[in-house]
Amino acid sequence: MAILVDVKNRLGINYTETSKDAEITLMIEAAQEYFSGAGWDTTTSPTSLSTEAIVLYCKMAQSTDPALMTNHPVMLSLIAQGRAVITDD
Repeated sequence: MAILVDVKNRLGINYTETSKDAEITLMIEAAQEYFSGAGWDTTTSPTSLSTEAIVLYCKMAQSTDPALMTNHPVMLSLIAQGRAVITDD
């Protein structure tokens, strides 16, 4: 899972430990579900923005009350950017 490596690097985790990898994988899956629930598919074709959003979600999950993350302005901004559709008219 390439996203696991990206997230671990951004969290400053430079080692492999099965239990830590499982914990981070659960955070990644929670982030993907969170963004999917908001109408932004971050799993089908990951972009640099979706990767950064997942990393930020994981960083926030380590130190933020889950209830405060639901309508966090940064998360909402990332969702709006991710859901934006740019057309060539």
